[in-house]
Parts: sequence; structure tokens; C-alpha cells
Amino acid sequence: MSMPIQSISLDRSSPGTLKDKLKDALLSQIRSGALRSGERLPPTRILADQLGLNRGTVSSAYDELVADGVLNAHVGRGTYVEGVPVNGNLPQGPFRWTDHFTDLEVVPRERELLAQATRTAGPDTISFAGLVPDETLYPVGALRKALNEVIDEYGAPLLAYGPPGGHDIFLDFLRGYLAEERGVVQGEQELLVVNGSQQAVDLLARAFLRPGDTVLVEEPSYYGALEIFRGYGARLVGIPVDEQGMTVNGLESMLAREHPKLMYVMPTFQNPTGSTLPASRREELVRLSSRYQIPIIEDDFDGELYYDDAPPRPLKSLAGSEGVIYIGTPSKMLFPGLRIGWVAAAEPVIRRLSRIKQVSDLSGSALLQAALARFAEHGELKKHMPVVRKAYGRRMRRLLASLEEYMPEGVTWTHPKGGLSILVSLPAGLDSSELLPDAIAKGVMYTPGRLFFTADGANHLRLSIGRTNEPAVETGARRLGEVLREALAKSKKVGRRERGAVLPPV
Repeated sequence: MSMPIQSISLDRSSPGTLKDKLKDALLSQIRSGALRSGERLPPTRILADQLGLNRGTVSSAYDELVADGVLNAHVGRGTYVEGVPVNGNLPQGPFRWTDHFTDLEVVPRERELLAQATRTAGPDTISFAGLVPDETLYPVGALRKALNEVIDEYGAPLLAYGPPGGHDIFLDFLRGYLAEERGVVQGEQELLVVNGSQQAVDLLARAFLRPGDTVLVEEPSYYGALEIFRGYGARLVGIPVDEQGMTVNGLESMLAREHPKLMYVMPTFQNPTGSTLPASRREELVRLSSRYQIPIIEDDFDGELYYDDAPPRPLKSLAGSEGVIYIGTPSKMLFPGLRIGWVAAAEPVIRRLSRIKQVSDLSGSALLQAALARFAEHGELKKHMPVVRKAYGRRMRRLLASLEEYMPEGVTWTHPKGGLSILVSLPAGLDSSELLPDAIAKGVMYTPGRLFFTADGANHLRLSIGRTNEPAVETGARRLGEVLREALAKSKKVGRRERGAVLPPV
């Protein structure tokens, strides 16, 4: 007896190949008992026609299930469901982990491209890819001294589990630092120490999002946050970014129409563009958050990395900012490996996040938090800030001048006044993902633009100055310019050939 082919349906909008979706559908039928041991499956041609698939796709799905022991193929007789043992389990074979994973988290192709590029890059490759600070600028000696002091003073308790919300020593320092340097004043129960700002975004997504919820994000935005929101099943809606950050014209009508669960913004030295919201746009965002009761996640991951003039104060420092959830980290200014960050928000938010965090990782490192507080008490943080600002300011100015010199016509880029990154926009028709292997061959790396966009972003790329000194910045820009010139010349040749091919015969 052959199974009824109407009982199989494929969700073509979900991630994954059609072959894997067909395999999953057949496995689901077998597990539910709709397909029983000994039942004959439709011939590949009939099932392919019914589902609108290529016959080879169906054949491949059948073959892999035969190899797994789920199906049994008989030449001339067809393909049958293999016998199922009495206990109801499927026949033994390689454990199929993919049958158990959710479909929500999909690694973008560009992530794999970057990983492969990093493995194959030569020692002379200049990398603009990672948003990572320069290790040669780390004040290691001052941190070592602070570590030794707090261990001598507090001893073994610093090596035990710490308080879930953060060590009191660090919380006391953090309250004063945020009030003095950022204008963010928080009460006793309105701060949470986390393991980096990435964990802060993840905890907030877990606390607020259900599959299908809408999140408004900048377009482009930080791909780590986009991946987290997608991982929890959120629907992302992008708001365009210009040289002054997220645009606010039309935002109110967007909020009224979309009813988002959250907004995620980087008002200062936005990643990847480096743009900064002026005070007027910040005030408008806070006003809209309050009016429509929509929480804003304000990611201030590098707000202290300004080159000349200090940027406007954070959204969280403005009047009426009760709906703003402020997250920050010293990672870009100091040591990213410490994995320390914070969340400043209303007490109900902090209480909820604290419970989720305690389930997730019990606590952060009391030793590192105490050492960082002591480091700051000795004045090392204030001493280090101007050093970093000057170093990155020189590199950014060198990069902007080098782009002006080496980029071909039609290429544009942003002009940050702080931070570590800029966004480069290529002429239409060029794809930064496709060009990455050519760039590696020339000895330069960057981050493809698709990672940062909710839509396409193919003709964009991000350059980061974190780990490149000034001579390397210029050399990298020159190499990138060569790659783009060659790609443009090739695309023009292809374009002429294609235009000639469609001319009608005389």
C-alpha cells in the first residue's frame, strides 16, 4: 500500500533546504504513526510532481533516509518504511542531531566566509574585520597591580561565586562612574552587572521577546544583536541611518503601525556606520518611547571613544527616559577579555534580568569586577582614556584620508567622530561577500555588509581600525582600492557584453 501523498506539506518560508524539509516531513509522519512499517512511499517522480520539487531532490531525501535505516529500497518494487522495533523507536543509525534543533538560529553565510577567510589569511594580511581594540594599548601592568591588591585585601572569597547582580565593590564604582561620566543616575536596585554587553542583549531578548514580536532596529545595525533577536523568533524592521544616526522622520507613524515590542539603537558611534545622534533626535526618541510605551535598548558600547569633542549624553540621562534600558561595557576602551558589562534600567527590569541571568550563569567574576574597580580608583581609567582616544583618532583620520586617495569613483563612506568603524558603500552591482576572497588574495580583510542589514546590504562593507596601526591602515586602504577597481572594470566588461547580447539581429 502506498502512502497518500496529500499528507506531506513543506513550509518553504522556513530556513533549510527543500531536501532536508522533505526528510523532516517524512520522519514526522513515521514518528506520529501516520506512516507505518512496511508502507510503500510514492515513486520519486510522482512525489516530486505533487510537491513541485525536482525529482533529484526527492531521490536524495529517499537515499539519505535509506542510509539512515529509516527507509528500505527494493529494486523494481519501490521504497518502503523500514520495520520499527517494538519499543517504537526508529532503527539504529547515526544520531540525527539536526532533527532536534530549532529552526530559529541560522548562521549567516557571511559568518562562515569570515571564519574561512581568517583561517586562510596570510601573516601579512591587514584585517579591518573585527571590532576589536588594539592589544598593544592594553594597560596590563596597571591591571596586574589592581588584581594583586584586591586578592591581598579580600582573599579567597573573591574566587567563590559572586552575587548574581554584581559585586558590591564594582556596583559602588559603577554608580559613581555612570553618574559622573555619562549623566546616568541609578538607584540601588537599578543596576545589573553582566558578562559583556552581548549577554545584556541576550538577557533582554529572553525577557521581552516571543516568536513573532517586532523589534525596530537601525538599518544597518550590529549583527550580533540582529542574530540574537532572530534567534528568539523576532521580526526585524529596519529604520534608515544617515550621517546623524537613526532617522526620526516618520518614526512615530511607524511605531503606531508596527506596535514593536522593543527598539534597539546605538546613538553614539553606531556600529557599523560610526554615526552619532544629535541631541534633538535623542530627545525625540525618548519622547516617542514614553508616549507609545515602547522600551528602548540603548547600546552605549563605545560612547567614551570620541576623538575630539564629547558626544551628547546618553538617552538614559534625559528627562522622561524611564523606558530606556541602558547597556554598556569597558570592552572597547580597556580589555574585552574581562567580559564585564552592565544594564541600567528600572527596578522591575533589573529584577527580571537578574533572575534570568542567575539561571543562565549563576554569577560573574567577583575578582575581575573588584580589580576593575580598584584600577579605576587608582586613576588608571582616566589616565588611559586620552591615550586610546588619540590613538584611534589618528588611525581614523589616516583611514579617511587614504580612502579619499585610493577609492575608485562611486565608492562612498561614513565620517565618524569616534568609535572604531566606518561603513563603505560600493557602486550598485558589486557584492562585498563575493569580493572577499579577492580581497584576501590581495592581503586585506573586511566585514561583508549583509551581516548588518535586515534586507540586503550586499554593496556595503565595514572597516574597523581597532587592530591596525597607521601605516597598515593606509596599506589596507590601497589594497582594497585595487580590489574594487578590478571588480568595477570586470563588471563594466560584463555589462557591455550583456548589453550587446540582447540586440536584435539586423
